[in-house]
Amino acid sequence: MKKAHLHITVLFLLGSCSSLYAQEEEASQKALSDVFGFQGYLKDLRTVSFTDFDDLTTNNLIHNRLNFKFFLSPDFTFALESRNRIFYGESLQNMPDFSEALDQDNGLVDMSFVLVDQEALVFHSIIDRLWLNYSYKKLDVRLGRQRINWGMNLAWNPNDLFNAYSFIDFDYEERPGSDALRVQYYANSFSSLELAVSPDEELNNTIAALMYKFNRWNYDFQLLTANYNTDVAVGLGWAGNLKNAGFKGEATYFHPKQNLGDTSAVLSASISVDYAFVNSLYLNGAILLNSQGLTNNDPEALLQFYSTELSAKNLMPSRFSVFAQTSYAFSPIFNASFSTIYGVDLNLLFLNPVIGISIANNWELSLVGQMVLAPTTNNDFSNQGNSIFVRTKWSFGN
Repeated sequence: MKKAHLHITVLFLLGSCSSLYAQEEEASQKALSDVFGFQGYLKDLRTVSFTDFDDLTTNNLIHNRLNFKFFLSPDFTFALESRNRIFYGESLQNMPDFSEALDQDNGLVDMSFVLVDQEALVFHSIIDRLWLNYSYKKLDVRLGRQRINWGMNLAWNPNDLFNAYSFIDFDYEERPGSDALRVQYYANSFSSLELAVSPDEELNNTIAALMYKFNRWNYDFQLLTANYNTDVAVGLGWAGNLKNAGFKGEATYFHPKQNLGDTSAVLSASISVDYAFVNSLYLNGAILLNSQGLTNNDPEALLQFYSTELSAKNLMPSRFSVFAQTSYAFSPIFNASFSTIYGVDLNLLFLNPVIGISIANNWELSLVGQMVLAPTTNNDFSNQGNSIFVRTKWSFGN
């Protein structure tokens, strides 16, 4: 009987020690997460490109991201994030200047590095986030390379003066960053004032903008004015609802600073409507006006469409463009979407089907297709290129 009591006592003590150890480990992890954050992912992207099945080209990309965040005090936070990519495949052999085109950093400090540059293998790394943030009551100040997202729409963002991006560049979820100073003042829960400056040695290469946000009639509005490189800019954005549908819009007017009587001003404007059904079906449609867009079969149109060097002033090569997307979650682990962009004046059509599968915790599998149809020099509507992407993504971090 004494042995039985002794055995129970030992088990109880071991269980208590184990429980205390688990609690201490959990407390230790919580204490660490209070001062340090680490996240990232590792992706494998395989691509097959072709105009017809007699001319297949394969490429591979290993894409890694590392995000570090340090909570220095209740008021100060420091972040460093890097994007690391290894390219290899057949296309690199036909692009001798690929590494030079990749090694571009438009910030004040060059933090882009080509670590390996071979005929069929390029390893590129860039620090696209590096900032220090100070928060005190209603004030928030951030200095360094950061994402300044002023856009409201899904496909096109004329208000996004600092970090415009291309919808077709689906593998860069974080979007580019800018070397900037950003000051935000929150007057209350519904209004704020924001100043952002991305400086350069020359004023004509500087973006400095002021934005005011407020809420009226159950709509969120934003008004902005800016020195946008060689232009002065004023803009308006809104987000609200038309009954049960979302209704958003953005417009920015750019005018040359040198001559206010100049007629070469540009208006970039986009309106979108989206609706989510109770069965998880989602619809989104948008129209874009680019007043300086091309209105004929210009051979530069296709190059501009594929370019990732976009700006809020020139988001699409066509004067008028239309976007439509539908998506549906068949189950918690399986979803699909289909997007299309049509450049009205150029008769350019982009098709983009996507299938996503959650194969395990922190593991995702995506199948992405991209097809471009456009007129040739003889005005014949034809296939200008197809790509099929298979992407596996593993996410990690605390």
